[in-house]
Amino acid sequence: MAEIPGFCDGNPLAMLELPQSLKPLIAVAIGLVVYASTTIMGSPHFTLVTALLLFFLSAFFGDMLTAFFHFGFDYVFPYWLPILGPIAREFREHHEQPTLDPSNYAVNLTKGAYASVPLSIFGILIGWNGEDLGAFLVSGAMVGMSFWALFFHQIHAYAHMGSHLHPEEFNARVAEIAQLADQREQVRQFDLLFDTLPIPRIIRLLQRSRILLNPAVHNLHHVKFESDFSSVNGWSDPLTNPLFKRIARYYKKKNAARVEPSEG
Repeated sequence: MAEIPGFCDGNPLAMLELPQSLKPLIAVAIGLVVYASTTIMGSPHFTLVTALLLFFLSAFFGDMLTAFFHFGFDYVFPYWLPILGPIAREFREHHEQPTLDPSNYAVNLTKGAYASVPLSIFGILIGWNGEDLGAFLVSGAMVGMSFWALFFHQIHAYAHMGSHLHPEEFNARVAEIAQLADQREQVRQFDLLFDTLPIPRIIRLLQRSRILLNPAVHNLHHVKFESDFSSVNGWSDPLTNPLFKRIARYYKKKNAARVEPSEG
């Protein structure tokens, strides 16, 4: 995962990055989600059954989308890429300083808005013809994904509660938990760790019911950084983990070969 020191030196494009906080963008994102949602709900295909179907489809695929991007930022995107490079650097620094502040709504929602806005637009364009059931389902799923995307970083922040747990203390506990052979015991120990934090009751309930990302499950990612990349609810992890684990180990070996001096 480590970037070669100086790899992006002298590349002016590497300096291009998105603003951390952009309140007008948040307003646009919320407006698009509301408009797109009312359009979906006004369709003749919108029923209780299709609403439940769209909820689960959007939650699953929204979760999977965050997993693919998270993996990309952890392992694939180099720092010298414009826009994506600074995000990759931030993701990798998060491994060293795993602190996120759920009270920093402007930053958390801005990061979500960057993904939410295009998803809302695509959903609106796909669902322009409201007579086709297939288009309705695809459009509705995209709109639902735009909702999850808007809040994904806020959800991720609640899975860390970093403003209340010092990075050194957290990393020390992760190192201890990583030594446990039984993954179920690892999850139990993470549960005990996060029980000490002032997570709001409704958020904790949604985390424990796996509607939102469960801290104990997500922080398995911080044991070896090879699995559990999702940032919405973790539903897609059983499907993506086997793939990401193999590719992550490949990248680890590749990076180790690049930075270690050759023998002889």
